[in-house]
Amino acid sequence: MRCGPPRLLRMFPSIAANERAELCFQDLASALDAGLPLAAIGGAPNAGDRALHAAVAARGVRLTRTEDGVLMHGWRAGKAAATLRACAAGRAQRAAFGRQAWAGLRYPLLLAVALPFAAFAASWAVGKGPALAILGLYAILAAAFAWARRSVRAGAAWPRRLPWAAGLLDAATEIPYLETLHALYGAGVPLLQANAAAIESAPPGQAAARLRTADQVLRDGRPLHEGLATAMALHPESRMLLQTGETAGQLEDALARALQRRRDVHSRALATLGRGIGAVAYALVIAAVLWILVTFYGGYVTALRGITGGR
Repeated sequence: MRCGPPRLLRMFPSIAANERAELCFQDLASALDAGLPLAAIGGAPNAGDRALHAAVAARGVRLTRTEDGVLMHGWRAGKAAATLRACAAGRAQRAAFGRQAWAGLRYPLLLAVALPFAAFAASWAVGKGPALAILGLYAILAAAFAWARRSVRAGAAWPRRLPWAAGLLDAATEIPYLETLHALYGAGVPLLQANAAAIESAPPGQAAARLRTADQVLRDGRPLHEGLATAMALHPESRMLLQTGETAGQLEDALARALQRRRDVHSRALATLGRGIGAVAYALVIAAVLWILVTFYGGYVTALRGITGGR
């Protein structure tokens, strides 16, 4: 069976890809729970720890780096179905955020796309100046976005100084770390090894550097929560949950609760930011439309006066 959302959803690539991955992970987990042989669901029995990867690839799903390592360790520990469902939960969260973001941004984006066409259509009366100005602004915004994205991926410090950015970037590092650590530790991987792999899954930057400091404390024989507190790594809420869980011998459950909490908070923060960006974009587009209309009718009236001799 080939997993995938309805063809209509493919116009939204990130949402469709995440939903397709979620459905595939759930389907594979269900098949394994039912006792179907690995070969029957497209797996590769001779591929060792990467036996599940062939089944996922056969369904057209591209794994993230975190999922790649988690599935490998989950298969090795005999917890493939549980690992697949954990990956499915992460994809479901990403798809839900994508839908929220699109709901807040689609109308301003549609107006923004239509705006240059309207400006060019009115160029006979207002000239090409407004249309060229709009296209120039779009080019500047696209270049700025690409530069910021490259800087974030490279771990540059300056994006953290932007409004809202520090908390969002820290969460973007913390969530994949907690996802990987929870999945690997739950699959039976020793904490030292699981923590090292989880740090590798985190994007570069200050938050990842603090996690590496915490890992060194852990390797010195101290508990994970002490290393995190020493390095001031992760959100204080996460450190509190992990300290309570590790002290009580329930670290796996604490990791799951910390991960869910950070996902929820991060999703709400991104949704709020998306609504704010949508509102600003909508206001700018409306202002540009009014500018074109005023310029158009002003030019139209001037042209009429020229034809009628100013009468």
